[in-house]
Amino acid sequence: MRRFILFLCLLLASCQHQAFPPIPRQMETLISVNIKDGTVTFFDLTREKKYTQWEIREPVKGGVLLKHGQELLLYGNELEQVYVYDLATGKRKSEWNTGKGIVSALVSSDGKQVFLADEQQQKLRIFTVEGKEEAAIRVGKKPLTLLQTKDGKVYVIDFHDAKADIIDVRKRRMVATFSVPKSALGGLVREKELWVGGHGSGSTVETNIHVYSLDGKLKKTIAAPAMPISFVETDNGIFTLSHGSNTVRKWDKTGTKAVSLTVGVNPFTMIGGNKYLYIASYDGDVIDVVDQQTLRSVRQYKTGKGPFQLLIREGR
Repeated sequence: MRRFILFLCLLLASCQHQAFPPIPRQMETLISVNIKDGTVTFFDLTREKKYTQWEIREPVKGGVLLKHGQELLLYGNELEQVYVYDLATGKRKSEWNTGKGIVSALVSSDGKQVFLADEQQQKLRIFTVEGKEEAAIRVGKKPLTLLQTKDGKVYVIDFHDAKADIIDVRKRRMVATFSVPKSALGGLVREKELWVGGHGSGSTVETNIHVYSLDGKLKKTIAAPAMPISFVETDNGIFTLSHGSNTVRKWDKTGTKAVSLTVGVNPFTMIGGNKYLYIASYDGDVIDVVDQQTLRSVRQYKTGKGPFQLLIREGR
């Protein structure tokens, strides 16, 4: 009987998910999702140093913050579920049985819903932050880029089908579609326009940013060679990252370039804080911290292998 009880205890213990080091709620935190080694690295932005690293060891590809930064949702197109972690405890709180195919995620501007782009079902799936699926809307084959406007619309930019779908979230339907370049990737919604980046396909490398009106009419192109794929707008300007040329560019609010900087090793994503840009080098396993006003690199943070997405959680 004692052997049976011991075996049962060991079995139950093995079924428990590993608890990771908790992340203090008051800490302003930079989060790096690293896809080569399945880790998540946390940095204390006040003390300007690495805080801890979670060894998830699963094929996660990205994440979003839920409930005003209390929870971290992680997803990957090879995973059968998305995972939700309580940052204050470091424990996995829940799993949403989505099936494989989740390639992108976005939290609604009011924080009440999560949009998951599913390449297997070819749908934009709408969930509550508690994991209940409320709707699914047909989109293209590779819906990698999700952007939203203040009036409740979501732009789904497809990497494969050379189109962008405009989804009215309240009406739960697609209201318009317009053409974008093939292998479009990354973008920025501004007050009256949409900037769309791109990777290019085959031997053709994308060298331009395509600027559209919010209803999908092409207004102009802006040269940003090569492969402009990540965008940030702050009070200091508009910033674009071209990972084919390892270049971050700063533009004023009219789209006129002010200055540029060569940075990183195959930089793939960036995010903006109050004073700095944080630019992740996919092949360098570092984050370059760049001053937004001067566009000068001020420090580096070491990440796990293959930093692929960055998040910032403001401290209390």
